[in-house]
Amino acid sequence: MFPRISFVASISALLLSAACGAQSDDSADDTAGNSSDDEMGSMTEELAAGVTVSGSNAADVSPTITGKGFISVVNNGKHVAATQTGIGSIDIVNNGRVLTATNTGTGVMTIDSTATGNVTVTNTGNGNVTVRASGAAPVTVTHTGNEDFTSP
Repeated sequence: MFPRISFVASISALLLSAACGAQSDDSADDTAGNSSDDEMGSMTEELAAGVTVSGSNAADVSPTITGKGFISVVNNGKHVAATQTGIGSIDIVNNGRVLTATNTGTGVMTIDSTATGNVTVTNTGNGNVTVRASGAAPVTVTHTGNEDFTSP
């Protein structure tokens, strides 16, 4: 079972690498076609500084960072698009449908989704934003203030 997980992680990292425009390095594969954790860590660091992506659907994550912020995504659900502008950070655990997150503030945006409806979270303020999305209806949260905000 472990070699399959490593293989899936290798494929996910290669797909993420291709999506970000990086070239793959076939020399990082061992003889079984798997990459070690150390090699995967190096590959992730080369893709984009400040981005960590994992989960069973890690290949379907589109992270964009402008500035010195951070994005961390665990994606076991559908597509995730995360955009961080500036020095804030986005932390996502997605076990649901499509999730879009945009943070242009200096705070931390934390999203935990099991929603079967699409989720969109936007923070243009400087407060910390925490969203726990669930249920079948689409979830849209927009925060513009400098205070901390939690939904629901």
